[in-house]
Amino acid sequence: MKRPSLLLCLLLCLPLTAHADEASRRVKAQEMVTLLHMDTLMQQMMDTMQKQMSSNLRQLCACDKTATPQQQALLDDFTKKAFALVESRMGWKSLEPEILDLYARTFNDEELDGMLAFYKSPAGVSMITKMPTITTQAAQISQSKMSALIPEMQKMIQDFAKAESDAAPASANSGKSQSDQSGSDQNAPQKQIIITQ
Repeated sequence: MKRPSLLLCLLLCLPLTAHADEASRRVKAQEMVTLLHMDTLMQQMMDTMQKQMSSNLRQLCACDKTATPQQQALLDDFTKKAFALVESRMGWKSLEPEILDLYARTFNDEELDGMLAFYKSPAGVSMITKMPTITTQAAQISQSKMSALIPEMQKMIQDFAKAESDAAPASANSGKSQSDQSGSDQNAPQKQIIITQ
């Protein structure tokens, strides 16, 4: 009689233990995102996105220099509303609960404890402090490499287009009977190049 009630008690306590573990991980996840200053990083990203959006809208409307005051007011109002929409869906307040859930699901207590210990250490604090600079400089390096790469890629595309164009007459000749082609293997599969325009 005592055994079934003991088992029932244990089964009822299991969800409470799991919930307590999840709550513990969520508290640690909250501490982690606070230490990493994710709210500040997200705000910087949103500010950059807002500047890009505003610039793109001005170019799209082609009204940078020719806009009347009324057109400029409409554009400014539209930009403000568009960014408010993006902020409401993509801002930190919207993302934070899901990010916390993600950390709590992904890492166990021991892993979170280890990461928190690192980020509270002098090396971790230094990494957090210097990471925005590193990220910015890494982006500049990538952009510089990409700028240098673009002319080479354009040349490769032009060379490919020329080679493809030059191959077009050769593919037209592949329709001739194979007996007309000297030294060709009649059993070998013939390759055709299809050019779409």
